[in-house]
Amino acid sequence: MAPQHNHHTPGVMLEAQDGRDRLALGLSKHISPFSSLVAGHVIAAVAVGDARVGWAWSVLSLLIQLLPAMTLYRIRMRQGRYSDPDMSRRSDRNEMYVVGGISLLTSVVVLYLANAPAPVLALAVSYTVIAVASGVVNMWWKISMHASAIAAVATLATMQLRSLGAVMWVLVVAVLWARLHTRNHTLGQVVAGSILATTVVFGVFRYIVVSLP
Repeated sequence: MAPQHNHHTPGVMLEAQDGRDRLALGLSKHISPFSSLVAGHVIAAVAVGDARVGWAWSVLSLLIQLLPAMTLYRIRMRQGRYSDPDMSRRSDRNEMYVVGGISLLTSVVVLYLANAPAPVLALAVSYTVIAVASGVVNMWWKISMHASAIAAVATLATMQLRSLGAVMWVLVVAVLWARLHTRNHTLGQVVAGSILATTVVFGVFRYIVVSLP
């Protein structure tokens, strides 16, 4: 039986036919932008130093950033508005970028005004810049959200603990392979997403966490 494809994006794989397909689809499903967002906040919480303070701020930031986008995603999936769970059709992603960007910007404002710890604020700023840049690019080209999300986590992890960073970069390579194997993205799209996230996270954290008193 031939692999099932999304009729809106004919090359995209929806069903697994062998072990590699199952692995690629599993990686795409479980190491999603949403789960990577959670992982980034876990690392930011640890980076604060005081566990209780770090976790409290990270949970607050995560709720502001994640709940609107997750709610929109579930509603649209029930309505059948998305071409598939991965939102493989580029136009499916525009609304998500708008809602996600507004939520992220709101979290930055709240965290800044409330004098949140620098790692948590820096993460929120990083995600906001990545989301806005990706949203603009998405108007013409489908940059990879999966790649940018996991690369952001790997970059942050590397800045905190190199051994953890090494493990996370292995996951980055695995996710990039998965997105290529399922034909959700081209090589250029996953590389661009990774480079964007790495550059933004490194730059923002160097400025906010390292440079500022």
